[in-house]
Amino acid sequence: MKKRRRLFAAVIAALILLSGCSLSEIDELYSLPQAPKEYLQLQELIDDEIAAGSEYSAPTAGSLRQSIQLTDLDGDGTNEALAFLRNKELQPEICVYRKTDGVYQTAATIIGDGTAIGRVEYEDLNSDGVSEILVSWEVSAELRLLKVYSMKDWTSAVLLTASCIDFQIGDLDSNGISDIIALNLETSGGKVDMFTIDRNGNVRQKSAALSASLKTADRFRIAAIDGGVSAVFVEGQSSADDSGCLLTDIIVFTDGELKNITLGDGSEDSAAQRRCSVYSTDIDGNGTLDVPFAVRLAGTAEYWVFDWYSYDKDGKSVKCVSTYHDYTDGWFFELPDEWRESISVRRESSASGEIAIVFSSADEETGEQTDRLMVYTFTDENRTDRAAVDGRFVLMSSGTVVFAAKIIRSNSSEQEIAGRFHLISSEFNTGAL
Repeated sequence: MKKRRRLFAAVIAALILLSGCSLSEIDELYSLPQAPKEYLQLQELIDDEIAAGSEYSAPTAGSLRQSIQLTDLDGDGTNEALAFLRNKELQPEICVYRKTDGVYQTAATIIGDGTAIGRVEYEDLNSDGVSEILVSWEVSAELRLLKVYSMKDWTSAVLLTASCIDFQIGDLDSNGISDIIALNLETSGGKVDMFTIDRNGNVRQKSAALSASLKTADRFRIAAIDGGVSAVFVEGQSSADDSGCLLTDIIVFTDGELKNITLGDGSEDSAAQRRCSVYSTDIDGNGTLDVPFAVRLAGTAEYWVFDWYSYDKDGKSVKCVSTYHDYTDGWFFELPDEWRESISVRRESSASGEIAIVFSSADEETGEQTDRLMVYTFTDENRTDRAAVDGRFVLMSSGTVVFAAKIIRSNSSEQEIAGRFHLISSEFNTGAL
């Protein structure tokens, strides 16, 4: 009971802050926030469910994972409240509460399949002015059942049922109306399904095959490719061999159909593959997702260069940048074009709290490998001082770490070198299932 009260109190506190309430009396600055009466009344309705044997059971996937969520389903400017529970029969359920004249009432109760709630989304899919509730019910560890519930007249009628691993919402056909994108991996072959629903509840389905050897889906997301076209990216491991080949499938809606643009004529697997677990990201910051191809540096077993390619809707690819990633120290560097073909890398540690990555490339005149640049990671107490001596200059300071560089032989300026240096951010891991 105490845990439930704390959970609801946190929701109430957020509601009060978002409502823009002002404090006019000085004493109110020191008083605890008081929940509006309608939210206390809402708590009583949820308490009735708890007293009947239910318990909170928040969604386990997606960005909406709160046990109590507020959203305006019917577009009247007033939020409905949804409580995510598991009833005494251990069935997952969603209780929808509607506020009328300041009083919450139960508008609908949705009993789900399986044992838990996966992802939940709210979206007006059929342009009737009322948002549907999309839920993936967890039937087993490998299977989720997607259901779309119409909240028109608070009937919670089921508009669509489909099996999937996960789903996303996006406008693939660029008609201004959101589509449902469902991911399936089956023994007979994986696929991406696109569902659209019209005003009459009619469902249209389009499908595109994934790489035949794709055995896992580590990343599944909707992002832009060249030209601002929305595309589905699915990335995972191949079952073709045991060498850890990572595949990227890119699916677009073109000429009225879904198409996997990374599958060539007659090819069963995507051409976008590499033997290194690095996933697509917007490497150059232009708003489109780029696909990496890994190239092992000659004579090494641990150093890789990544050539990043952008794709258009016809599957044509263009290299946008080449990078070296230092995952140990958390940064990457955009390589100058003139270094790319003959680049070599080595790691040095000459003092405590000091790591250096040395970039070398072939000298244009002699052909011999020449050191071009050193990138340092300093972690000791005098890191700031050490980063600014012996020709070094600071690239970035991040908490207890200072990154610095020293130009040995290069036509690049300090400003250009600093512009090529970036920290590896959480963007590299988004879209994980």
